[in-house]
Amino acid sequence: MIRRLLPGSLLRRFSSAVVDQAVLSAANFVVGLLLIRMAEDSAYGYYVLVQSAIALLVSAQGAWILTPLALVAPKQGDARRDAMVGRVYRDGQRSLRGLVGLGLLLPPAGLLLGAWELPLALLLAAGLLAGWTALLREYLRGVLYIHGRAGEVLQTDLLYAGLLVGGVLLAVWLPGPSEVWAVLAVALAGASFGWRADRLLARDPGWHPAPVGDPVWRQLAPLGSWAAAGAAIYWLYAQGYNYLLALRFDVEAVAAVNAVRLLLMPTWVLTVGIRGLLTPSAARWLQESGLDALLRRLTRFILALAVLDLLYIGLVWIFRDWLTVQVLRTQIEDLDRLLLAWALVTLIALVRDLYQSALLALEQLKRMAWISVAGSLSALAAMGALAGPMGPVGVVLGMAVGELLSLIAGQALILRARRQLAQR
Repeated sequence: MIRRLLPGSLLRRFSSAVVDQAVLSAANFVVGLLLIRMAEDSAYGYYVLVQSAIALLVSAQGAWILTPLALVAPKQGDARRDAMVGRVYRDGQRSLRGLVGLGLLLPPAGLLLGAWELPLALLLAAGLLAGWTALLREYLRGVLYIHGRAGEVLQTDLLYAGLLVGGVLLAVWLPGPSEVWAVLAVALAGASFGWRADRLLARDPGWHPAPVGDPVWRQLAPLGSWAAAGAAIYWLYAQGYNYLLALRFDVEAVAAVNAVRLLLMPTWVLTVGIRGLLTPSAARWLQESGLDALLRRLTRFILALAVLDLLYIGLVWIFRDWLTVQVLRTQIEDLDRLLLAWALVTLIALVRDLYQSALLALEQLKRMAWISVAGSLSALAAMGALAGPMGPVGVVLGMAVGELLSLIAGQALILRARRQLAQR
């Protein structure tokens, strides 16, 4: 099905992206497995909380910078595209270095004032470093994708995955809090990706940032400000559920819910990988073939991925007891309902995420931000209402409510755009 959708060169790029996400999925699964099996239950919970905070930073950067850049830069000539990419990279690194330097003053200050103990101070410092390198890594990944170099993303992600898994394997054996060493492994792996990707891009096509007076940021701001607002709001239930679990229950509940999510990770990572390549491709397809042709292609992608997801979910369901006892070596309360709830969230998110590529291509970012507001508020209300009678399962089902409402609102927006285009 996908072969009929894509010419050979684009198919190779999508194949590389799928393999790349499989590598990342396997690495993240192994990391979770190591922490669940070999560290204290709370270690995985704290690790997930830090990763959720990093996800907020990465999604905000992606929405504010990478999404507009992916939509605007490919439409420019090569020289202008490279100037935009280089200017954003230079300015971003300068800002990040200053912010991280200031942020690293916070953990020791809180320790001296008695606001937290040494393990938490170390975790905060490690989290700041991991967040910095994650932002660097995601930006450079996005630039490589803009240049159509998915194969080089795969090569560099192999280095990242190897260092991440090796670092976490070392983390569970080192003395002290395992979660701190694990987060430092994330920072080291992200820095390694940034180092290699920077060298690749410096060699070809080279860094040629636009001068200070060039209106690069003014070109990106109208799209990026609304996209960033929408991404930050979406995070409230897409990742913020972990903090709700920690506050309403405990860190062990965070670990249990995410252990079940870990079993379905390949479905999530596959969706993310395809979505990353669809954003610039959707803008090009819309310009070349029109909205209806774009929607047909997206629908075929969704059907193909949904079949793969359902097959995988079915296998996990059949072997769920063996996976939790023999692989994760843990007991999870209410496993069946948690697994079904996560499967529901996964499938709805697949459809919503891929159709969102059409909305991004249409540059409907302001309306998408309002959809995120409505979906997030609905999800948070549902999480709060369902957490009492259903426990952690209710929190996950609250996410499904938010995803479903966002999907329905997005489809309504696409139908509106189709009617407007038909009237022209």
